[in-house]
Amino acid sequence: MCSATYGSPAQPTQAGGTSVARQTELAVLYAAEHGLTLDASLSLRDEGLSAYHQKHVKTGALGLFLRAVEDGKVPPGSVLIVEGLDRLSRAEPILAQGQLSAIIGAGIRVVTAADGREYSREILKKDPMGLVYSLLTMIRAHEESETKSRRVKAAIVARCKQWLAGTYRGSIGAPQTDPAWVSHT
Repeated sequence: MCSATYGSPAQPTQAGGTSVARQTELAVLYAAEHGLTLDASLSLRDEGLSAYHQKHVKTGALGLFLRAVEDGKVPPGSVLIVEGLDRLSRAEPILAQGQLSAIIGAGIRVVTAADGREYSREILKKDPMGLVYSLLTMIRAHEESETKSRRVKAAIVARCKQWLAGTYRGSIGAPQTDPAWVSHT
């Protein structure tokens, strides 16, 4: 049996950290402990693509993986190893659950290496509470991202107001996001 790994730092700034190394190590350990051979050609990363805004599905590696699953290019019996379900998706729970269901429905087992949970049709038939657990995990991940998004937007609005009032002259948001017409002189 072969397995693929999928991981993504939540933000580009995390790429310089240990996210990728940690996720890879978890996948290697899980595969070794369970007699799986990692398929390095299917080691997918969406560094810096938002799991909250679904950019990793629309333009990234997870979208390619989902299409490969739909096209039957990922054989049933394969295993997808992710660090946690929040790395698979932080979208609205109904969308995230649909993506997980599509993968599982194609006969692919999804493993969350951080906690060793496994999701497959057989496992969920025996223990349907696993489905509830996955949904609760997806709800929590989405709510965390939604809260962070609101806080970041509020901070940017506050900086804009300060800038307009003349009490702040620094960068508004990330430096690359300031409009070309903004000058910090």
